[in-house]
Amino acid sequence: MARNKLYPIPHPPRTPVLGNMLTVDGDAPIQDLMRIAREQGPIFWLDMMGTPLVVVSGADLVAELCDEKRFDKAVRGSLRRVRMLGGDALFTAETQEPNWQKAHNILLPTFAHRMMQTY
Repeated sequence: MARNKLYPIPHPPRTPVLGNMLTVDGDAPIQDLMRIAREQGPIFWLDMMGTPLVVVSGADLVAELCDEKRFDKAVRGSLRRVRMLGGDALFTAETQEPNWQKAHNILLPTFAHRMMQTY
C-alpha cells in the first residue's frame, strides 16, 4: 500500500469508507473544527470519504499560507479548457498576466481584513 503523503500531519480517528464525514458536527462546524484543532494541533487533516481536507488554524500559519509572494496560481484541467474559450480572466489567467493582476486588484479590497470583519 502506498504511504499517505499527509502521514506526518495529525488527524482524528476515521472510519472505513466515510472517513471523518461524521467527525464534524453539522450544526456547529466551526466550533467543532476549533475543538479538533485544540486536540490535534494547529494543522490537521480530515478524510472526507477518500478526499483529504487539510485544516490550518492559528494566525501565524494562516498568514504564512496567505502570503502571495510564496505561491503561484496554476491554470490546469477544466480551467485550461475554459481559458481556450474565454481567454485570460480572473480564474483563467496565469499569475504573471496583466488581466489577472487587474482582476486581483479589483477584488482585493473586498477581502481586506477590515472588510472581512464586517462579514
